[in-house]
Amino acid sequence: MPVSYLQPRRGTNGRRIMEHGAGEEMVAFYEAWVGREERIVADLTDALLPARRRRDVLAPLVDAAVGHVSEYYERKARLADRDVVAALDPRWLNPLERTFLWAWGWKPALVFRFADGAVAGGSSHQQQRRALERVRAATAEAEREVDREVAAVQESLAGPRVLAALRRQHPRNGEADEAVAAVGRSLRVLLAAADALRERTVRDVVGTLAPDQAGAFLAALLRFHLGVHRAGRNWGSGNGGRMGL
Repeated sequence: MPVSYLQPRRGTNGRRIMEHGAGEEMVAFYEAWVGREERIVADLTDALLPARRRRDVLAPLVDAAVGHVSEYYERKARLADRDVVAALDPRWLNPLERTFLWAWGWKPALVFRFADGAVAGGSSHQQQRRALERVRAATAEAEREVDREVAAVQESLAGPRVLAALRRQHPRNGEADEAVAAVGRSLRVLLAAADALRERTVRDVVGTLAPDQAGAFLAALLRFHLGVHRAGRNWGSGNGGRMGL
């Protein structure tokens, strides 16, 4: 895997850029991460040209693109371990990117739009299509489970234990803090499950595809993200550069 894709940029003082609060740290990381994504898409696009399409070239680029996706979730998980509220409110995303949020991230089923295009454009077999359909079905079921868990956590926020603790004028022994902290722990677990599903779906789709198909799939997926990011950034610049909603 090309190391340059996965190393954060450093400031002029030799230290990593991300040395501020949890939220500011993620903003700096995300901007650098998007910059690496631009290079990955350019390399994949070049390698997919008919005259240059070779398995030994595409395979490491596919690995680098999958590693790039994983890097985002690893960094987001570290943020959630430090400050779950910051992780649940992704202020590093621009307004347009935030419209795609489902369980604090993009909906895993979105990737199948790009997977279908990659398979349609390649010399696929029925066995490969069946494997992709199994991944699609498993992802849909996992999404429904996350939806159920999100609903359960939302209900717990208004549950009698939390409300009773918050309504008391003088909660005993920090019980209000503990009640809210318990919900926070549930949210941390749920965020981890949703992000794991997002990452696993990309890996599982890539696992069903040949290197040229996987390269086309990842290039299309990342190109879509970059397009949304650019459009949202331009929209934000025209509205005072405000992040978030």
